[in-house]
Amino acid sequence: MNELDLLSELWDEVPLTAPSRAAEEAVLAAISREAPRRGPALWIPGRRPISSVPQRAGWSRRRARALVLATSGLAAASLAVAFAVDWAPKPVPPAQHFAWSGYPNAPTGLRVPSVGRARTLNQLADYATRAAALAPGRPPRPHQWVFMKTEVATSSAGNGGFLFGPPDGLAIGLEWIRVDWREDATLDANIPATLRPGQLVHGTVWISPDGGGTLCGWPSISYRYLNSLPADPADLASVIRANNATGVQCHLPGPDNVMIFEAIRTLLQGETEGAWVPARLAANMYRLLQRLPGVRFDAGVDLAGRSGIGLYMVEGSWHKEELVIDPMTYQFMGSETIAVHDHVSVGIDGTRHIKAGQILGWMALLSTAIVDRPGQLP
Repeated sequence: MNELDLLSELWDEVPLTAPSRAAEEAVLAAISREAPRRGPALWIPGRRPISSVPQRAGWSRRRARALVLATSGLAAASLAVAFAVDWAPKPVPPAQHFAWSGYPNAPTGLRVPSVGRARTLNQLADYATRAAALAPGRPPRPHQWVFMKTEVATSSAGNGGFLFGPPDGLAIGLEWIRVDWREDATLDANIPATLRPGQLVHGTVWISPDGGGTLCGWPSISYRYLNSLPADPADLASVIRANNATGVQCHLPGPDNVMIFEAIRTLLQGETEGAWVPARLAANMYRLLQRLPGVRFDAGVDLAGRSGIGLYMVEGSWHKEELVIDPMTYQFMGSETIAVHDHVSVGIDGTRHIKAGQILGWMALLSTAIVDRPGQLP
């Protein structure tokens, strides 16, 4: 059994509190002095979902933050995809930072033209395909940055591999990831959920080196690779199967339909992690989801209260994984994990009782765009 198969069987985690900046700096300093050869890092709800496998040496503030949380008591993998990280014992330069001021609630433009409001899964696939043909899009340059504004639910009862209680808090984040994943930047500022469009925010942007990488289940997230994937749903499914075959590093386990759904979910949700998914590929994935056994359609609502098209699958017979797609732009705009049946989860850190209806994770991608430098807003 490889590490990912083992992690996928471990579901429970203990409640955690967010680490302080001092704790993150201490971990970074320790890593720069002596980095281990291999170790796991986990997705933390209340933080951005992380699913990556760096290809070469390097570390980042976001991975250090995950390690701080992990070493604070995490004992198992989360409901989301866990990932294995390889890093070399190479000193990491300290993070750079600069003072920042801006208007985070300024509106952003559409990545593709809209050809109408999609109301069904068939319309979503059709309209997305037509819109992508009208505006194929340009590949971003390697040294450009993906800007992301996210909203993630938190719980006062604790946030670990999932929310341990009702989602009674919100974390708003502004981040920038370089297209080649060699650097990432985070705004350190208090951004209220009720921020007005014309309200000025002051803070500090921290820029950290990163090691490059890709999302688990995908050998590459470069625009060139993603844009080269086949349009035919059957051929695209075959590629996904090959990418996640047993023995492939960081493959997604599970039955065929669940694995394919999880691969698509990982890539679309990876837009909160700096992946830039071509509109053409997004349309082709919707066409694949049309015919994938177990995929259902409903009227989804993201964490920000925006109505969209919900594409979901019930996994493990007890939890529902849903993607919410904007019906006008045909782009990913959020996700939700919710228990549909009572479930008892037994892990090495104890037993946890999950009730039907419990929200385990909830987030929204409020805006994303390609920019030329960290700190820049679209």
